[in-house]
This record gives sequence, C-alpha cells and structure tokens, in this order.
Amino acid sequence: MTAQLAPHLSHKSALVLLPSSAITSPIELVRRVHDRHFRRWPPHINLIYPFLAFPSEKQETDDAQNAASPQLKQHIRQRIEKALANTSPFRTSLSADPPGIFSHSKRSKTVWLRPASENFSALHAALQAEFQECDADQRPFVPHLSIGQANSDPGAQRLSETIKAHALEFTNDQPTLQWDVDQVFVIERRGFHDRFRVVGAVNIGGK
Repeated sequence: MTAQLAPHLSHKSALVLLPSSAITSPIELVRRVHDRHFRRWPPHINLIYPFLAFPSEKQETDDAQNAASPQLKQHIRQRIEKALANTSPFRTSLSADPPGIFSHSKRSKTVWLRPASENFSALHAALQAEFQECDADQRPFVPHLSIGQANSDPGAQRLSETIKAHALEFTNDQPTLQWDVDQVFVIERRGFHDRFRVVGAVNIGGK
C-alpha cells in the first residue's frame, strides 16, 4: 500500500523542466496517441514531484484578461532562486536512439526520451537540497521525458521505433531533439483530472 502523502505535499503540483515549444511537435504527435497522461500533463521532465501543496496564489492585476491569475508564491520563488544561484543554463538533447524503457511489470512499460547532459543531476541536487521537505519520492533520480505506455515488450519496442521515426523526420538528420535549458517551472492543477498549467518560471542561474 502506498504511504499517505504528507499534508504539506501534493500530487497537484510539480517542479519541472519544460522543453522548448520548438521541439515538442514530434513528441506531442506520439504522446497524443500513446500517453494516457496526455490531457493532464504537458511534455516535461520532473525535478521534484510531488511538490509543495498550494504553491500559487491569485494576483489581482489591471489587465482584465489576466486578472486573478494564479502566480507562484513569492517565498517559494525566492527559495528556487536561492537553489539555482550557483547553477548555469545548459544545452541538452533528448535522444530517441534508443529511447529508455521503464518496465514496471510484465504488462506495464513506459517509453521515454533520454536527456543527454550531466547537468540534470546537479540541478536536481541543488533543488532537492533546498526543498528537503519534498521527500516523498525516494527513488534514484533518473531524468526522463515520458512519451507513452505499452503493455508488452514488443509494444514498447514498436513505440520506441515510432518516436525515433518522428524525431528523424522532424530533424531531417538525427533522432535527437535539442534545446537550451534555462528555466525551471512550477506547474499546478486544480483537480486530479485537470491539466497542469504553469504558475511560475524561474531562470537557472538567477539572471
């Protein structure tokens, strides 16, 4: 049985990396068909999940269209900025040759793209050191961007070939998708069936 989540944490919020929209087209083409979480999650790499409960607050503005839009609480933003002060932006590539496969059981597989950079571990460590109370997930950190699920090894292999083909078609060259990692994001959803939305973005390196 899964341990009950501490009240200061929530599965309705996450601290994540979001890939540039310039490279998400082939990812979303595959996720739309193969990822059961497509409607709730944007393409992302989790850094800390679950994250703090209720990380945002409504901010009244003079702009009627954006009035009362949720914004990251200032004290949480300051903690993230502190954690990222000695980090630097970096370039990474998501490799689809081959993708990674998590095997949860004989009939449960997750296919994911591999980010190629050692900076992910340092970034995660800096944030985890600041948010030590976010300790629900004790598994070793494996940065990954999930693209879909399969119910067998052959199914996972077919899905792997599908994302590789889409990446090759998108780049016209190689099955990797590159982007500059320069921000972390706090995302939040109101209900468990709602879609996550960004409530705050913080620059890596604090600039």
